[in-house]
Amino acid sequence: MSSPAGQRGGTGDATVRFTVDPTRVPTTPSAALDLVRAVTAGPDSYGPGYVRRSPYESDPAAWPVLGTDCVWRQKSLPGDVLATFTRHSRLPAAGSKGEVRTAATVTLHRTAAQADQEMAETLEEALRCPDQQLRATERISGLNSMGSGYGTNGNTSADDYLIEMGTYDDPALGKGSTYYIWNQVRLGPVTIAVVVEGGKGFGQGDLLTVQARAVAGMETEVRTALGVRK
Repeated sequence: MSSPAGQRGGTGDATVRFTVDPTRVPTTPSAALDLVRAVTAGPDSYGPGYVRRSPYESDPAAWPVLGTDCVWRQKSLPGDVLATFTRHSRLPAAGSKGEVRTAATVTLHRTAAQADQEMAETLEEALRCPDQQLRATERISGLNSMGSGYGTNGNTSADDYLIEMGTYDDPALGKGSTYYIWNQVRLGPVTIAVVVEGGKGFGQGDLLTVQARAVAGMETEVRTALGVRK
């Protein structure tokens, strides 16, 4: 896989490393949920034409877990997570272009070390299960992943950066595979993730641009909400 240095778009613009102000970090589940709801990207974050996908928002009490059989299932929220929230969007099919599906997830852990552990586990999952069952008819295959700490491979924005790429199959969208891209970053105790399941006729670069735009917007929101004021 190529380096993320040229893929991050706006997310690589910040050159000052993020510093958390501990007094601004929520310490209760309710306050944490308010925060992640406020910063999780919706349709407007991806570009023109994106709309809400149904269901639009996730159950904040659910946590996705990849089993030993490489099938994703919903479990209860783990103890190290104060809050997590997901919004689903899509770009409807038009003309010769197929539907693009996106999802943005923001998670606040109790500590930065626990958020870092989530990043490590996510990287391990792609190595353990390069082919995964997402839902009854949705599969991803041939996953490759790369992680980059701050200051490596062009990552000058987040404490940690992870990208996964593969192919996506869903019979509901027609025959043949499309691109699958997962991008996750960590800022202190917060992880930000955006997945793009590409429509037919869209190049990988098109989808990376869409993804980078949404990640950059959420990074800015987290920096503003939790960063040390200069």
